[in-house]
Amino acid sequence: MKHNSDVPGQLALFAIAPTEQRTTVHDPYWDELETAPQQVEDNRWNPADFGEVPRKAGNDGQLTIFYDDTHEPPDSDDYQSVNDYHLAWAEWRIRVGGQVKDDTIETTVETRANGQVRLATKKTAPQHDTHWVEKYWVERATNKYWYFQYCWMSGRKINRLYLGSVDSIIAKRKRADVEIAIADGKLPSDIEKLIRGWKNESPTMPKMQ
Repeated sequence: MKHNSDVPGQLALFAIAPTEQRTTVHDPYWDELETAPQQVEDNRWNPADFGEVPRKAGNDGQLTIFYDDTHEPPDSDDYQSVNDYHLAWAEWRIRVGGQVKDDTIETTVETRANGQVRLATKKTAPQHDTHWVEKYWVERATNKYWYFQYCWMSGRKINRLYLGSVDSIIAKRKRADVEIAIADGKLPSDIEKLIRGWKNESPTMPKMQ
């Protein structure tokens, strides 16, 4: 077999140019791993910052997390009648105070009627300066008896309508209905008619008009 002696010439036909040397470009976006900074010990969540979790012992002695719902509004499902619910709602509004447009303020206004000293201890809905419900006491034989009354202004004159004893369930419901009427924007004349209408009804729960 004959060998071609001109091997270098033949290889020259397939000569490959030398590979271009490229300079490596450093790209920090791809080549560097960004690690999240370690949390500082002082910045870690500390349960002590939120106070002690309230717990309540059950009948079996087991402790359970106790949730205080005294500031929650009443739920209508917890009451047997609409009137009871309205009463609870009015009492809740008074109890939470500033959370519901500061519905109550304390007053110490004394008036004298028929020789009896009356002290208004609480005025409801101060944003309604023309009418409100207040609690007062009457002293008889060194004993104090507390009552509710509805008050409204006629010019500079304060008119009052008796609602009943603070110990009376009916009086408490009357007070609640009047407070709701005030909050709903009822006029003093409308509320006066409402209260006087209760006197003509049987001694049961007053009805809102």
